Amino acid sequence: MTPAPRSSSSPIFSMTGFASVEGLVAGQRMRLEIKTLNHRFLDIKIRLPRDLSSADILFRAAISSRFGRGALDAKLERIQDSSGGPAELPPMQGVQTNFSLAANYYEAFVKLQKTLGMTDPIKSMDIATFPGVLSIASQEIHAGSPEAAWKHIEPLAEQAFQQLLDMRNHEGKTLQKVILELLSEISDLTERVKKRRGECQEILRSKTQEKVKGIWELYPIQGADTQLVMESRIAQELAMILDRSDVEEEIVRLTAHIDHFRKILSEGGAVGRKLDFILQELNREVNTLGTKSHDIPISEDVIELKVKLEQIREQVMNLE
Repeated sequence: MTPAPRSSSSPIFSMTGFASVEGLVAGQRMRLEIKTLNHRFLDIKIRLPRDLSSADILFRAAISSRFGRGALDAKLERIQDSSGGPAELPPMQGVQTNFSLAANYYEAFVKLQKTLGMTDPIKSMDIATFPGVLSIASQEIHAGSPEAAWKHIEPLAEQAFQQLLDMRNHEGKTLQKVILELLSEISDLTERVKKRRGECQEILRSKTQEKVKGIWELYPIQGADTQLVMESRIAQELAMILDRSDVEEEIVRLTAHIDHFRKILSEGGAVGRKLDFILQELNREVNTLGTKSHDIPISEDVIELKVKLEQIREQVMNLE
């Protein structure tokens, strides 16, 4: 039993899913339900009938070979028919009768009546109620080794695995579509910030020059050399102010992280952890961008960027 390999271009899988299949296990009708939820690692819980519990380790190995992350809960149980008995138990095997023991009880009753001089009739119902006369046939499956127990369960498990993978795959495609749409909106916001960044630099430069010009007019400086030194110093300060408020580096890194995010998402497979790390870098750049920029339109775009990144994070949490 070797699961099909999942290549680097395999589809995206969600960690949430549900599967329910029914079938015969060693001649008895059973239902296997598997549900998965989000989890940082692969957390497996399996509940099997006592007589098949030896298959637990092999069941876990089969799950681990197919699923990378998620809290997985598997439950195998017998299905009861409308009369309350096991659905696949053959007729006349549900109840066993110990005729020899019943005959001994009857003989004992006859002797008791003769001894006590009793004449009341001996009813079969009375004999049937004595211990050991009637008993329920054992439903246990004598599987023996873990391999034999797993062999009984495996066909039903394979059906459930495939159903669960199909559901997680479908959910993964939906999540991928939502994430790509949000990522496009983030790219648009980044381009808007990039365009506004050039305008902000020019506005800041013009405002500073206007203020310096006003100061010169109010407090004229005597001497060309002194004025030249002052203008040179002011130019240096202006360059430092512009550099501290410039967000070009953040925009470049933000764009690079967005491209990297798209690349990982397109590769498919188990991408949840990778995307989570990239999201941390994206958040770091957006936070720095908001701290450095004092422009109101850019600050508004930064808030919107944070909202979109949080929405992506909520979706990425569901990816395997």
